Amino acid sequence: MNSSYHKINVLIIGTGMYVCGRGTEGYGTILPAVMQRYRTGRINQVIVASKSADSFLTFDAKLRDLQKLLGIEMPYLSWAENSGTETHGYQDAIASLPDPGAVIISTPDSLHAEMAQSAIASGKHVLVVKPLCPTVAEAQQLIQAAENAGVYGAVEFHKRLDWANLQLRQTLESGVIGDPLYFHVEFSQRKSIPSDTFSPWVADTNIFQYLGVHYADMIYFVTKALPRRMLATGQKKWLSQQGIPTYDAIEVLIEWSPGFTSTILTNWIDPNCNGAMSQQKIEVIGTQGRLESDQTNRGVKLISDTGGIQDINPYFCQPYRNIETKLTEYKGYGIDSITQFLQDVESIAQGDHSPAYFEGIRPTFRDALVSTAIVEGAKLSLDNDSQWVYFDERLKVYLN
Repeated sequence: MNSSYHKINVLIIGTGMYVCGRGTEGYGTILPAVMQRYRTGRINQVIVASKSADSFLTFDAKLRDLQKLLGIEMPYLSWAENSGTETHGYQDAIASLPDPGAVIISTPDSLHAEMAQSAIASGKHVLVVKPLCPTVAEAQQLIQAAENAGVYGAVEFHKRLDWANLQLRQTLESGVIGDPLYFHVEFSQRKSIPSDTFSPWVADTNIFQYLGVHYADMIYFVTKALPRRMLATGQKKWLSQQGIPTYDAIEVLIEWSPGFTSTILTNWIDPNCNGAMSQQKIEVIGTQGRLESDQTNRGVKLISDTGGIQDINPYFCQPYRNIETKLTEYKGYGIDSITQFLQDVESIAQGDHSPAYFEGIRPTFRDALVSTAIVEGAKLSLDNDSQWVYFDERLKVYLN
């Protein structure tokens, strides 16, 4: 291994909830991860691109608070969509990003493919916050483009780093519960997500594409099985009454080869007073046992006059005070997912690894084909009266 290291340059596209905690009391996941990596001296320049210059008002406020919390100052350059140029702001930002460059995309799903293509064309490594994109055709184009350009493309599937899910994978690999017969998943979020946080673009996605894709990827990750056929059904009630044209809830049934099934139930109309942003659990029934994982109830409940009842996940993305250094550090599998990508890019810049090295050990663009196919299949089934949708050997989605 090379003992020295190359500082990398980072572009964040997007200034929303997952980047900096917009619409929440927190600070997101991407910004804390990048700032912590900057604090170690591993990042040279940071650029942030957003659709509107106005969005930087919230971003700057979050950044100032984080700088105080983390005890550092992190300068950055900003690019906005309405910057007055003939190109998109994110394209100008990509063009300005020095090598070695890493681009993190956290924007509406429909923009992922075009933004990733622009970054790849500039020779930049890319991390896309799930889902990769809505269709297999787009995903295959991204895979080919990344291979041709010799760059690294990955998807931010942080649930792969959750210890509960690593335990699930190890349990299945050990054979202690026998062959899996079925998986049952329930995953939901508060009404404020579609009605407020994502209101500008919620009609361009659906709850399964946004949320259920996590567990579609998880089931593939822990089994390496491939989908054979699937169907989806959904309900439009409360959100339609609010003038929001998308599904309240979607239920997906998938048959996997070699012969087990999964049901993934998703909604985003939980009461806003819910103690956790997400309610989530997964159960696996095997021929010799079962594993149940409540991924909401992590055993930490905070009750206060100001905050009410809060179910806290201390393992995802939480600030902790380092007793020795007195510095605040964010820890958890959410932070780890971003940091892992930045470390991977650094290792490529140093010449320690090639992008091909990460196939099979990271959620690369190629590895995300399965979850992308399931996302596309769910929409195709919903658009065709919940008919069965099938997958060929290349994961192309079709009606029988």
